[in-house]
Amino acid sequence: MAALDSYVHGVVLDRAIDILMGRLNVAASSKVGLSFAAVGKIMNAGPMGSAAVEMAARTYVAERLGLETYQRPDDIGMALSMVGVPKVWSKAFPTDAYSRKTALGVIVSRRNRIVHQCDLDPLSANGATPIIPADSLDAIATIEEIVTVLDGHC
Repeated sequence: MAALDSYVHGVVLDRAIDILMGRLNVAASSKVGLSFAAVGKIMNAGPMGSAAVEMAARTYVAERLGLETYQRPDDIGMALSMVGVPKVWSKAFPTDAYSRKTALGVIVSRRNRIVHQCDLDPLSANGATPIIPADSLDAIATIEEIVTVLDGHC
C-alpha cells in the first residue's frame, strides 16, 4: 500500500508541477491549498530562473501533498482529477471499475486492520485474522494490475 500511495503522490506532484510551470494545460480547477507564504516564495524565486521556480514549487507542493494519503480508490480518483485526469476509474476499467475499486478497498481495509488494530479478528477473542501466503500474493497482483492500468491514463 505504501508503494501505491507513493506512486500516486509522484504522479500528482509531477503533473501539478507541469501545470504550474505551464507545460501541461488541463481543465482541472481544483485547489491544492498552498499558503500565501508558499505562493510568495515560489513567485519570488522567479528572478533566480525557471529551475529555481520549479524547485520552489516542487518543495511546497510536495509538502502540501504530504498531508494526504492516496490509498483508497476515491482518494486516488480525487487526486488524479485534481491534476487533470478525471474519472480515471471508469476510463481505466470501463467494464469493471466497481469491482477493481472494491478489491482495492478490501486490501486497504485489511492493511489498516493489520497496522492499526494488530489484525485482531473481531469474531474471535483469541488472535489475529487468519492470512495465508496466497492472500498476500493476490493483494500484490491486484495492486500491480491496478497501477499498471491506471498508469496508462496518467
